[in-house]
Amino acid sequence: MRVAALLAVGAIAACAPPSRRLTPRVVEDPIVLPRRMASLSAGGFVAHYEPTDARRGDALLGFRYAFTDRLEWVDLLSLRYALLDDRPVGGGPARPMSLAVRAGVTGMGYSSSIGFIVLPVASVEGLKHIADRWALQLSLNWSAQWVQRHTFASPSYTPVVGYSAGSASSLVLRGAVTRQLAERVAVGASASVIQTAGCFTPTCAWVSRGAVAGLTVSVRPWHWVTLAAGPYVGVRYLPDGPLAPPANPTAPVVIPLRQVEWVGLEATLAFYW
Repeated sequence: MRVAALLAVGAIAACAPPSRRLTPRVVEDPIVLPRRMASLSAGGFVAHYEPTDARRGDALLGFRYAFTDRLEWVDLLSLRYALLDDRPVGGGPARPMSLAVRAGVTGMGYSSSIGFIVLPVASVEGLKHIADRWALQLSLNWSAQWVQRHTFASPSYTPVVGYSAGSASSLVLRGAVTRQLAERVAVGASASVIQTAGCFTPTCAWVSRGAVAGLTVSVRPWHWVTLAAGPYVGVRYLPDGPLAPPANPTAPVVIPLRQVEWVGLEATLAFYW
């Protein structure tokens, strides 16, 4: 349903011509799309985990539409707003850096056992353009799962040490650097640290921690399309000692595995109009 909705909204947005174009240089992209510009992206990843020898992959769709040079609609149910812009495309004074905030939800659903399910998200992102070849990014993202009714079932862990429970939340601190190599080719490196908590707010005890690092090559052969791909590695581990479910602290959870590492490949194809 979400995929169909994204495609439908993308088709509607295509009827409105953009006021500007992106340059061929990925490093010059603003923190929010230019006014009346839309973007539809399709991506995916595959990963191999050790020591479980598990494999995981998924495909994702993304949508962005800029109402103004500061306000952007993201994935149907959230908004991103640029508080500062270090290279304003619509005129006005340039700030020392770009700064944007996002709030909304990434999905909603219903289950007969736990009722309504909501996946809220909030983030703050900073971007700094340096000369005409470098861009530095730093972001903090909070995402969570809220359920209407909690059960006394014990939380569980997947074969890749992913946490599964009625309510959970994650904090992700990510840094990235992009270097323009040629007129239409850029290379980037990123690193993230991740902490997951066993409740809706990140203030309760953590249930897993991890880190991910990757490299990306981006190519923009035309102003309306960008292809990005590259490898990444990661690690996730659990705290020492037994974990208890948030709703019933007297029932410890048995954890057969406490750490996994993985290597993977990811790719994204984005269209702009």
